[in-house]
Parts: sequence; structure tokens; C-alpha cells
Amino acid sequence: MDSFEELDPDLMRLEAMLDALGDDAMVLGQLDGYLCGIAVSPGVIEGAEWLPGVFGSDDGASAGDAAMLGVDMAELTNLVLSRYAAIQAELAEGHYQPLYDIDGEDILWEIWMDGFETAMALRLDAWDKLLRSHKESRAQEAAFGITDLLAASDPRLSEAELADPALVALQKQAPTLIPQLAGELYRAHRLTAPQAPLRVASVGRNDPCPCGSGLKYKRCHGAA
Repeated sequence: MDSFEELDPDLMRLEAMLDALGDDAMVLGQLDGYLCGIAVSPGVIEGAEWLPGVFGSDDGASAGDAAMLGVDMAELTNLVLSRYAAIQAELAEGHYQPLYDIDGEDILWEIWMDGFETAMALRLDAWDKLLRSHKESRAQEAAFGITDLLAASDPRLSEAELADPALVALQKQAPTLIPQLAGELYRAHRLTAPQAPLRVASVGRNDPCPCGSGLKYKRCHGAA
């Protein structure tokens, strides 16, 4: 499989470190979908809850085990948070560019969707409430678009279903639709709602960052 050909050095480093952790950790395209799903979720998800999922366990990767694989967990966590911040900035500015795996000429957007679905699972009640709401909105329309893409990426689809012209058309449009739908959800759930500041008066610069990254505050959100 071809991977990401024009990544900046930090993203290349992030991809290499995730690969070094083995099969339990997310791959880069999956991580990007996961982080986007966290950013646009109808229910806020704190870093302490979602970060362990990146590394493939409820408790997160062991620093000792990671070190044996040549991975510095503090550096890896910082790279993940940096990508998360970049996704939020791109969404806020209306030009989010998903990181898709590439196989030859095929864009493997399904891997991105797998990560997004993992993020949705953290707030299923909030997504269900949005989808079932009797008050129609652009956010609800975007959420239905996401569910359509999830159905179109289901590996259990039959040959007959895969041959459906409507499904084929949706799958071809998916790489372009994804950033559009994500942008609608972000504008609805983040830009229209007041955001709690990450800085906390009681947190010292050398204390652990309240986002749950494991880094000192001055090296994480305190550096912003």
C-alpha cells in the first residue's frame, strides 16, 4: 500500500511512531478520522477520555513497552494533540483536509471513516439524539450524511449492494463529501457554542496538563 506522499515532517514522524506501536495502535488515516470525530462530536469529549483509544487500550500504551519499541510516548502524545489542534483550526477556517490512505489510484476513505465511527461510539447517545431530533438542522442533515457514508463503507456489503449505482456514486463522492460534512458539524457544535478555556487558573506551568495528555502544562496547552 502506498501511504501519505506529501506529509510534513511532524506527520511523517507521527505515522512512523504509530506504526512502531504495532497493530493495536491506530494508523494515521484512521487517527485523522478519529480526531475529526472528536472535534465535531455533538457531545464534548475530553482528552483524558479519547487519547487512550489512539494507542489501542483503555489505559493507553505503557511508556515502558513503548520505549522498548523506540517510541517516546510524551512525544507521540504531543504529535497527536498537534494534529488535533490543526484539524480544529482547519475546520474553523472551512478548509479541513482529511488524511486519507492511498493504494495506487484508490483513496481509502473507509479507513478514515473507521476512525470517525470509533469517535462516535464515545458519544452514541448524543449522536442518536441529533439524528432523532424533530428539529431539522444542517447539523442533522450532515449527521445523516455521515451515517450514509458509514453504511457505504461497511465491509459486509453484498456484491449486489456494491453494484448499486447509487452506492457506487456515493463511494466515489465520499472523499469530497467527508470534509464538507465535518465542516457543517463543527460549525454547528463548536463555533456556535461557547468554549471552555483550556487554561485553568489553579494549574501551574509544571503541573500535568488538564487535557490528560500526560505532558506538563507548559509543554502542552500552556504553550498556546
